[in-house]
Amino acid sequence: MMDWTRLLTPKRLGRDDQGGKAGHTSFERDFDRVLFSRPFRRLQDKTQVFPMPANDHVHNRMTHSLEVASVGRSLGKRAGYVVLERHPELATYNPADLGDIVAAACLMHDLGNPPFGHAGEDAIGAWFRDADARGALERLSGAQRSDLCHFEGNAQTFRIVAGLENHPGQGGMQLTHATLAAVVKYPQPSSARKLRPGVVHKKFNYFEAEAALFAEVADAVGLAPVAEGVWRRHPLAWLVEAADDLCFHILDAEDGYLLGLFGYEEIRDLFDPLAGGEPPSGLLGQGDERASVGWLRAKAIGRLVDECVTAFGDHEAQLLGEGLPKPLAALIPSAAALERVGERSRARCYKAPEVLRVELAGYRVLGELLGLFVPAALATDPDSRQKKVLDLLPNAVRAGVTPYARVLAVTDYVAGMTDGFAVRTYRELTGGALPEITGRHRGRMVVGG
Repeated sequence: MMDWTRLLTPKRLGRDDQGGKAGHTSFERDFDRVLFSRPFRRLQDKTQVFPMPANDHVHNRMTHSLEVASVGRSLGKRAGYVVLERHPELATYNPADLGDIVAAACLMHDLGNPPFGHAGEDAIGAWFRDADARGALERLSGAQRSDLCHFEGNAQTFRIVAGLENHPGQGGMQLTHATLAAVVKYPQPSSARKLRPGVVHKKFNYFEAEAALFAEVADAVGLAPVAEGVWRRHPLAWLVEAADDLCFHILDAEDGYLLGLFGYEEIRDLFDPLAGGEPPSGLLGQGDERASVGWLRAKAIGRLVDECVTAFGDHEAQLLGEGLPKPLAALIPSAAALERVGERSRARCYKAPEVLRVELAGYRVLGELLGLFVPAALATDPDSRQKKVLDLLPNAVRAGVTPYARVLAVTDYVAGMTDGFAVRTYRELTGGALPEITGRHRGRMVVGG
């Protein structure tokens, strides 16, 4: 059984000191480091569900992450009261510490998502599977090819925060081990995906390149080992997952309403079983249907948070031991009503023609970029065109000492692109729109603004 005193360690990856100053805890610093990072800023132009929407009230990845972090803080803090009451050995902690860990993990949970949302993940993996079939990845090991052919945003998130950002090779953002472990929903490598039953094993959370870093984090917090390179989840990771589940089910449906994909009566009927009643008559009396939907959404999330905190307390012993067979949100009294919202959103929003068209275009955009960049990165004797491509790519591509390292540097670059930058780069490099030379900044030429 895992031990809370290790699970909540404030020690940091890549440095000896625990950080934290008077009035500013280590876990609060984790949140701040993520919030002010470059990868987080890029989320403002990355797809949540609706790519590049014209309606400013519809979520992008940044607003989604901020709202998930808010819900996660509530879940973590309230669960903290339960944990600290049961475990007197945690007297030096307070409930807000658990809330800050969950909030920071929620804030970073989508940093590794490429352009065009989950369709972008599929597009990257599909391109590498085709390249592998053509023998282009033959110099990579089986595990390395698996990383690329099943490209995973969760693993890219861990790579960013633990390796690439701020202090490359020295712990990345140098976050606490507790926060790093809490963001990991799938504590295993790509080679282990889908080998075991249960939600924990359907995906993966680290590439081979970060295997040693991940093992260091797992050991520091005392994650229970399952097999070589596979561990059980940190208990707070179940709350991070729950916060994400609640938000994307409810808020994606609200976005669908704002875009006219749901009528008011339909969204009201979906939300009402979760909200527990009609909006105040004043809202309806003013004819403000959008305000009524907002009220229903807020009440629904409040109720779901209550139920998830109760479920966390009921299952705490399992969370410290073998884990759960299902996500926490699937074990609450309102699970069926929440799933109905999700089913309707998948049918009405995720499969909307407007969404599918942009997602399909994303396959073309990312596929063309990878088709240009990866062969240049792997070329042992690049031709003149490939040399120009390499000059456009980050220095890490050329600096990679192995083919795997060079290709990962390409996926770092492509996955880090915003939706808009990916489209502009695609147009410019395929001749659809030539860049304009607008001047120089800090010694580098600025192309196309």
